[in-house]
Amino acid sequence: MRFGKRALVAALSTLVMVAAVSAQTLRPGNDPRNQAPTVGTGGSPGGPTGLFTIYDGDTLRRGEFTFSIAYSNYDRDPGNVDITVVPLSFNVGLNDHVELFFSTEGYRGVKVNNPKNLSGFYLPNSQLFFGATLLGSGPAIILAPERVSGPTVGNGAVFRPAFNQPFVQFPFVGGRGPNLGLTGNAIAPPFVSRLGTPQAQSDSRFGAAANFPGIGSPCGSILPGVVLTTRTIPANSTFNTLTVPDLFTICPTYIADAPFINRLYGQSAFGTFQAGAKIRFTGPTNPLGVGLVAFYRWYGDKADDFKGFNQLQRGASPGGNFGDIGVIGTVSGRLSRSANLSANIGYILNSNPQSKAFGGTGKVSLLDRPDELIMGVGFDFPINRHFQPIAELKSINYVGGRTPNAFRQNPLDFLGGVRVFPRRWFGFSAWWRENLNQQGKRLFHTQTFPAGFQQSDNPHGFGFQAFVGHRNERAPAVLPNQPPVISSFTASTATITLPCREGYTSSNCPTTANTGVTLTTTASDPDGDTLLYTYTVTGGKISGDRPNVSWDLSGVGPGTYTASVEVDDGCGCITMSSTTVTVAECADCRPILACPTVRVSCPGDLDQGAPATFTAEVGQGTPSVSPTYNWTVSAGTITSGQGTSSITVNTDNLAGQTVTATVELGGLDPSCGRTASCSTAIRGLPQKPRKFDEYGNLRFNDEKARLDNFAVQLQGEPGSQGYYVIFGGCEGEADQRSARAVDYLVNTRGIDRGRITVVNGGCRETLTVELWVSPTGAGAPTPSNSATVSPCPACKVVKPKYRGRRRRG
Repeated sequence: MRFGKRALVAALSTLVMVAAVSAQTLRPGNDPRNQAPTVGTGGSPGGPTGLFTIYDGDTLRRGEFTFSIAYSNYDRDPGNVDITVVPLSFNVGLNDHVELFFSTEGYRGVKVNNPKNLSGFYLPNSQLFFGATLLGSGPAIILAPERVSGPTVGNGAVFRPAFNQPFVQFPFVGGRGPNLGLTGNAIAPPFVSRLGTPQAQSDSRFGAAANFPGIGSPCGSILPGVVLTTRTIPANSTFNTLTVPDLFTICPTYIADAPFINRLYGQSAFGTFQAGAKIRFTGPTNPLGVGLVAFYRWYGDKADDFKGFNQLQRGASPGGNFGDIGVIGTVSGRLSRSANLSANIGYILNSNPQSKAFGGTGKVSLLDRPDELIMGVGFDFPINRHFQPIAELKSINYVGGRTPNAFRQNPLDFLGGVRVFPRRWFGFSAWWRENLNQQGKRLFHTQTFPAGFQQSDNPHGFGFQAFVGHRNERAPAVLPNQPPVISSFTASTATITLPCREGYTSSNCPTTANTGVTLTTTASDPDGDTLLYTYTVTGGKISGDRPNVSWDLSGVGPGTYTASVEVDDGCGCITMSSTTVTVAECADCRPILACPTVRVSCPGDLDQGAPATFTAEVGQGTPSVSPTYNWTVSAGTITSGQGTSSITVNTDNLAGQTVTATVELGGLDPSCGRTASCSTAIRGLPQKPRKFDEYGNLRFNDEKARLDNFAVQLQGEPGSQGYYVIFGGCEGEADQRSARAVDYLVNTRGIDRGRITVVNGGCRETLTVELWVSPTGAGAPTPSNSATVSPCPACKVVKPKYRGRRRRG
């Protein structure tokens, strides 16, 4: 097979021109699934739309594009190799069916945990650790080197003991070879060799690798077989002590991603590039997506010189000179709105790493790389437009003519993770990855390995991705036929009031009823369908079949009546609504009455303090009623009977006033008289003198205090008359004592002399004075005492005591 880069470019250019004139279909707006680029790594390249490493059936549309950067870590065997890659990619859509992509590795780091299992560490410019600080060439199985001198060892496989290969830099040819432990003895001289010229046809891009005497394995390629364990043969008469291989491989061991690596940790950048197209064969709206991804992969580092081969020994790439060509078929099916299945199967034709650095032999192939049969399946679950869990299972089978790999592994990877889309054109990915068939301890399977084989112990990997780009606007969601929407269904009135029935009347009730109601329906259809209206009622009748109809409720009795409407879009979708109207009798209707007569009877004039009784007399009207009574009075207080036809009023302190009692009847027609009144005059009681004070024979100063109180009382009752009643104890004593008392009241206390009357009541055994207050019109008082001595005795004369002069001495 021979391919030209110019032919490939021309084919892709033609594809672009054809795609550019194709139609453009917008994605449904209600589809939660978004498009993002694959990351790749460890198999098919990243860049086309898909999951993490599995391509789906979608393509970007015209004008859509995405930039992606990721960090991906995964594991490969033999050698328990840990590979870390920073993939960069760009993809752009041309139309509904074609998408172009380009990707590269911005960084690549390869860590070898079990170097003893890889042939790259047994090349002439490589060494292994045999202790903490002891380095040397490892034991290997090689094609016999060219003999310079010493015994003949033949042209087949030979054992190269440890520490037996001097350090020789690439391209190795002509450098000093191993002595194979043949150091010479009495019979044979020491063996001296050199690394030979490769033996192969030139320019074998896809064929067998060359043979490298003294360097590579007898199976072909520049890589030697490895020796896991050795044993020692004791010396005899023919040979000195010999070390021979015990467990070993004739063919080399290598990983396809970096077959020449001889660094425990090698780093490189931009060593691999990929470009290609993704084509979808089915229609853009078909839930089944069938497509093809075709790509070309090439490498920046070649084995043509020391610098290029040094990069390959850092693990930069396999270094295929021509590059690789891959075709992968894709099938993707939407199982539901939130579940999608994608499956891939494809083939990658890998070219050989070649070199023209070995002299006049021209180009020779350092290794016959295996081709890759890619298979995988992936599930993604677009729960919504922002969140998409993903699970993948992917295998790589190394097939076709190739340099045998003694410890070959066909990787089987599981990936599980999630994508988050803050926007449809921008998002993040994160995943966990595991090499399910690593060459070492596994969770559910036990493997056996030969002695000296270093088992793998870390099958895990992980990764992150960020991507940003542009996505076209989506088409409005295509919805199933939707039912009509009734915004409102109303009646022109909620209540119809009937006039009063015969024999009743009201000034507030209508004389005739308006029983015509207008029903108004406001409805719309999301799909724009023509609407049909159907009305049903529980009373009355409907006129019309449009949004506005008439409802006649004449002739119906009091009650609540329902009107319903069905709005039909003609496509089988019906929406219903209802409203009610209440027909009621007027609450203000009253019978047509003959008004009753109302009067109040009351007592004649009463003395103050006598209870007054007032009685309402109601003449019966038609129809008969049982009125209620509410009384009010102009003076006094109602002591009993409120709410009945008769009340009693307290008249205390109402002398000289008139009490008017008024009754108001309830339960009568408003047009009827409902109040009546009656009045009674209250007379005052006759006034009587009252005794204010009484005392005996007091000294005048003490009597003045009694007279002061008497004067205050008289001043408080301006119309009253004061009486000074005295009973003397001897003749003339009453006149004398009354004269000084009146003088004190008039001249000292300011009481008018005409308001004081002195009554001499006669003689008693001891002097007694009574002070009386007589209200206006009450007359003179009747003293409570009376004379008990008659005739009145003469008063005793008290002689003054003689006081003689004092003698002066």
